[in-house]
Amino acid sequence: MGDRRRRRRNSREVLRFLQENKKILIGIAAAAVVLIAVLVGTLAGSRARKSSGDGSAETETAEQSGTESQESTADGTSVALEENAYPQIISLIEAYYQAATDGDVEALQSLTQAMSEDMLIYLQKRSAYIEEYRDLTCYTKAGPVEDSFVVYASYDVKFQGMDTLVPGISPFLVFSKGDGGYYIYEGEVEEAVNAYLEEVSAQDDVVDLMNLVQVKFNEAVTADEDLSDFLAKMTDDLKVEVGEALADAQTTQKETESEADAQQTIRADEVRAIDVVNVRASDSEQAERIGKLQIGDVLSVIESRANGWTKVDYNGKEGFVKSEFLEPVGGQQEEAGGAEEDAGAVSTLPSSGTVTVAETVNVRESPDEKADRLGVCYQGAKLEILAQQSDGWTKVKFEGKTGYVKTEVLKILN
Repeated sequence: MGDRRRRRRNSREVLRFLQENKKILIGIAAAAVVLIAVLVGTLAGSRARKSSGDGSAETETAEQSGTESQESTADGTSVALEENAYPQIISLIEAYYQAATDGDVEALQSLTQAMSEDMLIYLQKRSAYIEEYRDLTCYTKAGPVEDSFVVYASYDVKFQGMDTLVPGISPFLVFSKGDGGYYIYEGEVEEAVNAYLEEVSAQDDVVDLMNLVQVKFNEAVTADEDLSDFLAKMTDDLKVEVGEALADAQTTQKETESEADAQQTIRADEVRAIDVVNVRASDSEQAERIGKLQIGDVLSVIESRANGWTKVDYNGKEGFVKSEFLEPVGGQQEEAGGAEEDAGAVSTLPSSGTVTVAETVNVRESPDEKADRLGVCYQGAKLEILAQQSDGWTKVKFEGKTGYVKTEVLKILN
């Protein structure tokens, strides 16, 4: 009984270690834990989150959030590890590691769901140190919902300039797409899924597999001092490289978001104020204030400018108002769009499924133009439509998060 409790406690520590892998990958600096740098996948995302008690909270699909009852896999934890038992799973994991070797961000995004930006950057930077993965083996257990899998991928890594192969193992949570294909889920999971994964990780065959790879790794590093030095230096270098890349990405995102805001234009003869806002003598926040609009005030549009300002007729005078505080009356407001609709775009949206965006749009946290922005979906990027709402907003899945886009500005490509 004591040995089983100890194994269960150890498995919980392993699971927490793997769930925090994304963060640790960015911050590690000690050669003693360099095995973390060898691990590429993460099990069930960076952390588990509890379901909200708020009845108004949005619910994700059962496959993504793991909220579906586990009755369908109640016996899954008693099934022994299966080795290379599912060709489609093997192909998925092989494609993942090839993309990780190539540093192919687009391929990684196509194979996974909810992978964080820091992990994408880490894998891209780390690819410069990797020559290839060899002897890939996929061990599987039944996942938390029907047609899902917990996958343990073991392999040997050939690093650039190193002769000694480095053993490693990476856990993955794999779900069905519903069309016969599968994807790797890298996002947050519900507490019920976390408990299930903890139970799987406590099983003797999983613990033994992890221990076996750890022993092989220790032997490889101990036998090759050059390899040990290489891994330690790679870890330190990656910490700097990823940190710099993340800082650059954040700066670029802010600049792009500012540009997207500046390009917000309004196509309408009349506009309505959606907030209390000043009317200026010119298109500058430093210009003289010639009046103030109240919520609901309606004005005629003289000109809509690409710099984020709208020229209006204010009490018989020309005035300027920030476009973000106005909404069209009987017209169309578009974000980052031109005067003409793209020839290849269509206005009719499907009720669900993945679409290619024809024009750059802002994605908001809630169906409100004043809500915080989740990010910018650029022209040619993909959005998953979850639902079209009667309030003029479309609910979408964007970079693993639920967001909202104004239906009237969401154009898709044929």
